[in-house]
Amino acid sequence: MKKIHENPITHKVAAFICGLCLMLILLITSLQAVCYWIPNWWRNEYAKYDTPQYVNGEMSLDDAVHVTEDMLEYCIGRLDTLDDTEATIDGVTQPFFTNREKSHLYDCRVLFQKGIRARVIAAVLLIGLVFYIFAHYKKREASTLLARGYLISLAFVAALSVIIGIMCMIDFTWVFTEFHHIFFDNDLWILYPDKDNLINIMQEVVFFDAAKWIAGIWLAVCAALALISVFIIKNGDGTKSETL
Repeated sequence: MKKIHENPITHKVAAFICGLCLMLILLITSLQAVCYWIPNWWRNEYAKYDTPQYVNGEMSLDDAVHVTEDMLEYCIGRLDTLDDTEATIDGVTQPFFTNREKSHLYDCRVLFQKGIRARVIAAVLLIGLVFYIFAHYKKREASTLLARGYLISLAFVAALSVIIGIMCMIDFTWVFTEFHHIFFDNDLWILYPDKDNLINIMQEVVFFDAAKWIAGIWLAVCAALALISVFIIKNGDGTKSETL
């Protein structure tokens, strides 16, 4: 009887890290998809909640979408400044963002670009570890090990996600506030509706909808990969049983 090779703990850890890297890549990509790639997502959200009515003064839906698109282009690095972003409010065309808002959005830009860099680092690490695993196993064995590592990492992240999701359902405002406390080292994110129109167009309900979309896309892709992983493992186990 041929003894089935046991995977060393280092290889199992490598496979687990591969799963974490993949899910981080998918999460950041899902965020980017909602913010940038889904046509008219922001326009539809603003129309759904009649966002312009909350602005201090009368502003069109087109202008609300325009300033949001400029803000997003700035955060991803395709726009160098928000000084030239204007909107027509009460019939007067004027700069939309206050100095405080621009300072906060600069912090958002730094955070977002750190996320993009983290995705690149995760991709490089993922590729390196996949090559490392395939260097030690035949193709089918390596695929099975990676599939198991992905499912274990998915279970770990899913447990954390459920906890965060429940917290969001109970008190999204608290989660939203704590997120800012964790990722920002100043209070520039605290804006005032009577002074800062940014908070009037970027309402909490819009953030909540964005979070649901991001989570939905991410979970759908993760679930599809989980099914593929189960299929790979079943085929791998079948191959092993034939070698006994």
